[in-house]
Amino acid sequence: MPETARAGFDYIIIVGLIACLAWMTRIYQTRIEPAIGTDTVRRLSWMGALTLILVILYLPVQAGLKSNFITILSTATLVLFACVAGHWLVIPLKRPAEFIPIGFTVALSDMFSVFMGPTRKFAENISDYYREGMTGPVPVVDFFLVKMPMPGNDYFLPVFGITDWVVVALLSAGARRFGISDSIFSLAGSKQAKNRSRIFFPVAGIGLVLSIMAARSMNLYLPALPFIVIVFLSAMAAKYPAVRKLGAEEIRAMVFISALIGLLMAVFALMKK
Repeated sequence: MPETARAGFDYIIIVGLIACLAWMTRIYQTRIEPAIGTDTVRRLSWMGALTLILVILYLPVQAGLKSNFITILSTATLVLFACVAGHWLVIPLKRPAEFIPIGFTVALSDMFSVFMGPTRKFAENISDYYREGMTGPVPVVDFFLVKMPMPGNDYFLPVFGITDWVVVALLSAGARRFGISDSIFSLAGSKQAKNRSRIFFPVAGIGLVLSIMAARSMNLYLPALPFIVIVFLSAMAAKYPAVRKLGAEEIRAMVFISALIGLLMAVFALMKK
């Protein structure tokens, strides 16, 4: 198969599987999250149980067992954990405009972590592990990556980190909290119309797909959250005026985060000298 055709086929698989994750997330939103609500004990119980499942699944992998079945189970568990955590984080939100400082914060943090922070080292370890044919000890961070089947490979390969889906779930949960639709299938409709379609693909998921395409085409490890945030905020701010009505609190939060990230970057730069 020509390289271009193979790359296109890979992207089709990635989009299709991300659509499946979006479907799982919507099922969680409509059927599980209402039962958890603001009950912190119940939510922590869910997160504790999911963490225990992940630990149990991790043990045979760390012992050297390579199994696509375990990968499927761990990926599903990670996505469910991301949904529980992401929906928890939106509980304090009061206004749609708070999407902007939240997005600003996670995007800057991801860029810092990838280019100067711990994620850079994690990415190097993962790259070495897969480049060497998955030999030797499995890096711990590998278990926190969402993996998908790719043509020509016996085992599932990592596509993005679970924190990326936490943010996708968070943004989607926030939109639902404020009664606005983040589905790409309803953004072209009326602002007042409810999204009655059962087909759901969050606009933040488009940002995730674009980040994966950019990283794979340039053969680089790129931070996904800036892509996710930019696409989400651009679409939602264009559709819903309330998203772009920044108040003094949101502006102060962005100034503070900018200063904090700038300070951390300066400290890391000095430590490397």
